[in-house]
Amino acid sequence: MWLSLPRLVGALSPLPILIACAAGGATSDPSVITAPELSSSRAANTYDAIRHIRPELLRTRDPGSLLFFTARRPVVAVNDTLVGGVEVLRALPVDEVARIEYVSAWGAANRYGWRFGNGIMLVTKRAGSR
Repeated sequence: MWLSLPRLVGALSPLPILIACAAGGATSDPSVITAPELSSSRAANTYDAIRHIRPELLRTRDPGSLLFFTARRPVVAVNDTLVGGVEVLRALPVDEVARIEYVSAWGAANRYGWRFGNGIMLVTKRAGSR
């Protein structure tokens, strides 16, 4: 069966809608986790939620390796204040977080200088959270 370009586009046009619905409200940026994603994870703390939703934010693949991962140790900033390493996320309840963004080492160097070799995890707390 031969399809012309307009018929092919018409046949595929519902596809982006299906993909967006299947994503479940996830953001299109893989380095960002939103509050709805966090609450749907049912995790006890923010660290466990990240491990459940986007584990790749907490690990990196060794160069030349397809199977072996190493732990990524980004610095954590809560509401634009550096607070420590990823262990801080274990004490942060999921319901207090509005947004999490991972900034790669390269992006962190461009934004904040060369001090952040493992990147930065930017956590924005919900309004009213301490």
